[in-house]
Amino acid sequence: MLTDNQIYRQLQIQLDKYPIGYPATQSGVEIDILKYFFTQLQAKIALCLTLRSIPVAKIRKRLKEKFNIELSSDDLRAMLDEMFMKGVISRSGSVGFPRYSVAMLAIGMFEYHVDDLTYELVEMIQKYFDEAFGAEFFRSSLPQLRTSPHMKAIVPEYIVDTYDNMRHFINKTKENIHVANCVCKQAEAIMGKPCRQTDNIEVCLLFGSTGYAERGRARQISKEECLNILDMAEEKGMVLQPGNSRKPNCICICCGCCCGVLTTAKKQPQPARFFASNYYARIDAVLCEGCGICVQRCQMDAIISEDKNFRVDLDRCIGCGLCVTKCKPSAVKLFKKAKVNVPPMNTEILYLSILRERAGRKKMIVNMLRLLLGKPL
Repeated sequence: MLTDNQIYRQLQIQLDKYPIGYPATQSGVEIDILKYFFTQLQAKIALCLTLRSIPVAKIRKRLKEKFNIELSSDDLRAMLDEMFMKGVISRSGSVGFPRYSVAMLAIGMFEYHVDDLTYELVEMIQKYFDEAFGAEFFRSSLPQLRTSPHMKAIVPEYIVDTYDNMRHFINKTKENIHVANCVCKQAEAIMGKPCRQTDNIEVCLLFGSTGYAERGRARQISKEECLNILDMAEEKGMVLQPGNSRKPNCICICCGCCCGVLTTAKKQPQPARFFASNYYARIDAVLCEGCGICVQRCQMDAIISEDKNFRVDLDRCIGCGLCVTKCKPSAVKLFKKAKVNVPPMNTEILYLSILRERAGRKKMIVNMLRLLLGKPL
């Protein structure tokens, strides 16, 4: 019989096989996080799930085969729904025929705990980011999020691709739109560091069925209110980071003081390489009046001051356009990169592409077949 620690280690190993892995550490903080999220029985149930959503009957069969645990369909479904509401797995399908799948840590279990964070959890998550998960999150050349510029920063001569224009996306989407509190801002506030950019933390935009509304952690909004949130983000100096696909299921509105993605990347000497962005900023030294507003606005510390002259460090610039929108002499401009990053069609293709990059083509074909069959990797 497996011990408690062996069960959680098995779950860690399984989670580590997915597109954004769950690596082990010397301190064992990754196991502490799993123990926080899952009871021992819930961990066993999670070991019967896959990245692809599967029905209760299949999960029930696996639970019997793997652990000799026999639960009625009603009892197992109740436990799965409890785990979903708790924010440790995902659920899809209709009310009468739900399907369940494993959730990665980020974007996933951590974000699902918005409005339900504790000091203990945040402390563990931050320790894990520092020890291992930060490197894992940025390992792939295909990031989960991309940087889209604020439209006020784009000069008229540029034809902005629709996937870089979040206002166009919002106006055209047929999905329901919800807004939730920012889990990163909540986490930093719990640690005694409230956001320096805004007091309004209800800024995470969600499109379609994401599970937040079902958990009571988001409210539905109109397109007009959604666009107003984008305006607020530009005014307050926050970066737009939609999901890295042409049909994003979220737009994260991020700041350099709270966002786990930005703060982790900023610690690196060349953080821009971790971001999918099609623009970069440049300062005209002749027009620049040296006011320094661009320095205050930049969330990536990409504006360098040299003897009252300012320049953009392209190794740090992610092309968000915040430095452009408040520059009164119009000395800062966004320029389109010569090589354009075209995002995958949807989130599923994004994760399959990340998995292919991680596993290699041959293993990827095997993994795809296993995913299609709803089997563990």
